[in-house]
Amino acid sequence: NRERFAAASPWPHVVLDDLFDPALIAAAEQEELEPSLHLEVDHSYRKIKAESPQPSGPTATKLLESIGSADFVTFLEELTGISGLTPDPTHYWAGLHVNPPGAFQAIHRDFRVHPITGLFHRVNILIYLNSNWKSEYGGELELWKPDKSACERQVAPVAGKSVIFDAGPEAIHGIPEPIRCPTGKARLSLAAIYYTVDPPPNDRKESRLFRPKRPQDPWYMGFGTFGDGVNLVRRTIERRSAGKGHSGTSG
Repeated sequence: NRERFAAASPWPHVVLDDLFDPALIAAAEQEELEPSLHLEVDHSYRKIKAESPQPSGPTATKLLESIGSADFVTFLEELTGISGLTPDPTHYWAGLHVNPPGAFQAIHRDFRVHPITGLFHRVNILIYLNSNWKSEYGGELELWKPDKSACERQVAPVAGKSVIFDAGPEAIHGIPEPIRCPTGKARLSLAAIYYTVDPPPNDRKESRLFRPKRPQDPWYMGFGTFGDGVNLVRRTIERRSAGKGHSGTSG
């Protein structure tokens, strides 16, 4: 799959259907669905979403542990061509992602640097847990061209499907249309992020004020939120509290 990953459009990624045992995926969904509906939901004009760095049940926890193993990291390095990948066992901004009815996330670039370790964000994996997910529920992950002119690929969040992608500045993605699943159900995914000490070749800092948006989105969707400012202050405090003894760079 390495050639598929490198040649994928609109930016390097691969979608795999058979990476994990279907029985584990089904067990993880069964264990996580009910508790996930009680998580605090973050509301803003750019997203409605809930998440937890630690799943509730043993199966999802086991899956996250497995994709943090040395063997899996080696697989990712061979797949992506990025050497020196480091997993994050704390699952900062990762872990279990939950999109209940009405939830969405505007197209966006992911954060550039881990706020505590200072390591550079390089690779994402998303693992979907949604059995019997109907097309009318929506929830497709949209992969957008770097110039934000059009969505080039949609990935349905069906159980067992995994998406691995280079999280560089070109990787604009999101779930911009509200989820239409019924009450008592949610779009569930497990997420893990991998880092490197050195920045990617195309590294660049992005504006904290201006945000990606679709051509059809209202003008205000192109600006950051008050929560962005709160998160910036929080990340600064966390990084300073962690001290200067970590092995990464501050970027």
